[in-house]
Amino acid sequence: MALLIFRSPFPKIVRYLLPFTFYFFYQYGVLSRPYSLAMVAFMLMAVTYKDRNAHPWRYILVLSLLCLVSAYGIMLAGGLCIVWTFEIISELIRNKKMKFFWKDMRFYSLCFILVLAVVLIITILPADDCYYIGVDSSISIKEYLKERWCYEYMAVIPFDAWSGLLIGGHGIENNPPLEIIEVFCGLIVWVIISAFSLKNKKFFTFFLPYLLMTGFMTVKYFALHHLGLIALFHVFVFWIMGEEEGGIVVPEFMKKLNSKVTSRFVRKISAAVIAFVCLAPVIYSVIASVYEVTWEVGLSCLAQTIKENHLEDTKIMVDWSFRNEEVEDSENENELNQYLFMTLEIPSEHPKFIDHRTYLIGAAVMIEPYFDKNIFMNYNVDRPDALYMQYKYKEDVEAVFAKWREKGLPDFIIGYCPIDEVYDEKTLEGVKYLPIEQVKYTTFIGKSGVSDKYVYLYMRDDLFDDYPQFKWVNDQTGNVYERKT
Repeated sequence: MALLIFRSPFPKIVRYLLPFTFYFFYQYGVLSRPYSLAMVAFMLMAVTYKDRNAHPWRYILVLSLLCLVSAYGIMLAGGLCIVWTFEIISELIRNKKMKFFWKDMRFYSLCFILVLAVVLIITILPADDCYYIGVDSSISIKEYLKERWCYEYMAVIPFDAWSGLLIGGHGIENNPPLEIIEVFCGLIVWVIISAFSLKNKKFFTFFLPYLLMTGFMTVKYFALHHLGLIALFHVFVFWIMGEEEGGIVVPEFMKKLNSKVTSRFVRKISAAVIAFVCLAPVIYSVIASVYEVTWEVGLSCLAQTIKENHLEDTKIMVDWSFRNEEVEDSENENELNQYLFMTLEIPSEHPKFIDHRTYLIGAAVMIEPYFDKNIFMNYNVDRPDALYMQYKYKEDVEAVFAKWREKGLPDFIIGYCPIDEVYDEKTLEGVKYLPIEQVKYTTFIGKSGVSDKYVYLYMRDDLFDDYPQFKWVNDQTGNVYERKT
């Protein structure tokens, strides 16, 4: 931010507001903190861009930092290097020095980052047994390109990188009026940045890296925090245009449009709308910061319950990831989650599951940091000392369940666990787990709201005498031994 404030060519109001926008202040300052390295890379890229031909290694090393931070950084750096390569070739041809290209240090610096990028890409390719978001997607790129929302995403990405709300928990398909407005605003942003970059002779520097990244985002994968890289790239593009001699040149059509608007009322309304759109990212930072302070984020509350009641050495089972055969979209998945949340006893009837992912246990990841050992009987069962999620995809589920069974029935359960999938009917005969604590917690803080979930802490009903401090939270009669019929 010091580089932005003291080295950028922007007006003071822009330099002083940008550090407090949503991605720069909250998202990369509080949540996705590794991306703060991307912020450093982008600012240094802007600082070194102007002298990249005289000092190529400075620019290339900064681009290398961006590659090391994120896979999206590899795309952006790759696009910038491709454009720069063509600029260098054009210069050498124009000056009739093409045969001396091998003496040019720019050539060697570009070879260096190419090798680095290839090594990084090979390194981050998922292993066959590794779970990642792509393993669930059976839709080909060709099928993606037939979908309307694919192009809507492409349109709204530049606007959502700053002021939009559709991406990241505000589904496009669920709000048609907002969808239309944001697509329109997104297209305007596309036109404005393209026009400015074309007028200031930076069109390919903007367009190629931008197209690579937004295209991958649209057809493959991205999350809310990735949009901040788009915002950073916008800052970079306008920064390098502003450092050219004469500063940023305004496109002619914008000058003409401005001169044709003579009504003071229209000008005031336009100024108000523009001011609101520009201030929205700062407002989002304020909202997110308030939620950060006032809401319970994660499951620290359950960790506190376990510590206060000395449950660390009991047998605690925590819910794992599984898929239901009836879940075909996010709406049905939400309905299933709500159904499982309202299941007040375990075991209970539940939909049939397609598969189990016993190495994907998110609740454990949120609780384990508060302890110096693994406190869960079913977390990393073959590597119990590992306190991180292993993300195994290809696994022998029955073998894992067998290891869980060796430890006996759990005393406590966190979240909904279909234990009838693990233990046989004879073992579960007469066994009931009843909820003793209901927790509402925040899983995600966005620009204008939060995503929250509910989870129950269950206890085996024969342990109520051993833990009199616990009561069945959903038994209105006060008789913890009376089961619901």
